[in-house]
Amino acid sequence: MSNFSGIDASLISAFNGKTFGTGSGGGVTANTLASSGTQIISNANVWNNNDITPDFAIGPTYTNNTFTKIVGSSQGGQFLALKSDNTLWYWATTSTNFITTGLTLDGTWRQYGSDTDWTDIAWGNICWLAVKGGNLMFVGNGSFRQRGDGSTATATTWVTVNSALTWVSVAANQNAAWAITDAGHAYATGYSYSYMTGQGNTSILSTWTREKNSLTDIVEITMARRCAFLRNSSGDIYFTGNNGNNYAGPQITSTTDQNGPILAVNSSTNYVCAKLGQFTYHGGCHIDSAGYLRFHGEAGSYTRPDNSTTDAKGASSGLQLTSMGTGWTFYSGGTEGDTTTFYAGVAIKSGALWYGGSSSTAIKRTLGLTENSNWVEIRSSNVNIADKYTTSYIVMG
Repeated sequence: MSNFSGIDASLISAFNGKTFGTGSGGGVTANTLASSGTQIISNANVWNNNDITPDFAIGPTYTNNTFTKIVGSSQGGQFLALKSDNTLWYWATTSTNFITTGLTLDGTWRQYGSDTDWTDIAWGNICWLAVKGGNLMFVGNGSFRQRGDGSTATATTWVTVNSALTWVSVAANQNAAWAITDAGHAYATGYSYSYMTGQGNTSILSTWTREKNSLTDIVEITMARRCAFLRNSSGDIYFTGNNGNNYAGPQITSTTDQNGPILAVNSSTNYVCAKLGQFTYHGGCHIDSAGYLRFHGEAGSYTRPDNSTTDAKGASSGLQLTSMGTGWTFYSGGTEGDTTTFYAGVAIKSGALWYGGSSSTAIKRTLGLTENSNWVEIRSSNVNIADKYTTSYIVMG
C-alpha cells in the first residue's frame, strides 16, 4: 500500500514527535480521535511501508456511519460491520484473506451488496462467519473446519454452510466456531482442543453438532483460548475447555480441561450475568445484571480493569469490581486465537471507551498516552460498541 488516507505512506517519517524509518518529507500528522462517527485505531495500518514500524499508525478516516456491530482481524486489512437495517458493510485495503471478490480496496466503509437480512457476524481463523436470513454463512479459509458443512475448501465469497436450522447468532475463534439456533440450542464445529467444542472428546468436528449436554435457552456464546462460555437467559454461565488460569467461574475450581459445558456461574448463588466478556488466556470480565464488571483470572497481566494485580481464581472468580462503578456494557480481553502471551483489553462504560493491559503500550504510544499497563479512559463519549478487539485494532463506532 503506497497511499493511506490521502497521505503518501513513504513520506511519513515522524509521529508524536518520534522519528523513524528512512522516508523523506516528514512532519505528517496522523489523525486524532474522532468525536463522532466510526474510527479504527490500529498499530498495523501501514502494512507495506518498511520504513514505518507497526507501532505507529492510526485510521482509517472517520465516517458518519452508525453501526450496531463491528468485527475485525489482524490477519488482513478487512473489517465487517452491521447496521440496524440489517445491511452488511466492509472496510478493506487488501484482498489477500477472507473476502477476495467484490470489494473496493480503498479503506472506505462501503455496503456489501444490497441484502437487508444480515443479522450477525463473527471473525474466525482467516475466515468470517455470519447469520443471514436465518442461515449460517461462511467466507475465507476452510482448512480449520469452521465451515461446518464437511468441506475444508476456501471460499472467496459468502457461501451457505447450514440452512437446516434457523440460526440467530454465531461466535468464532482459533480453529473452531459456535452458533445458536432460534430454539436456544448451541452447536459447534471445528477443532476440539481441550473439549472446547463441548462434544465430550477432542476430535475434529466437521459439521455443526449440538453440544453434548443439550442445554436450552442459550442466548450468548464467547470464546477464549481453547474454551467457550455459554450464557442462558437466566444469567447462568456454562463453560467447556481449557481452564489453565482457573477463570471459568466460582462453581469450577479445577485447572484441568473441563469436559463441558458445565455450570460455572450460578445465577442463584453467584451473580446474574447480563453479558459475557471475551477473555484472554489469563482472564477477563463478564458484566452482571447491575452493570458491574466481574473479574475472573490472573491479574498480574493487568487484564483486571481496576489495575489491581490480585488474582480472582476458582471459587473467588467473578469478583465484582465495585470501585469501577456501574454502566459497563462491553468487555473484550482481545485474544485472537491460540495464544498465551497477549495481555490487553478494551471495555465500554456509559459510552466511554477504556483500554489497558500489559500489551497495551503500542497503541497507547500511537494515541499519545502514557506507556504503561494501566487501564485508562481513552474516549469519553460517542462510543456505541467495539465488538471485536484483536491484538492490532481497537474499533470504535
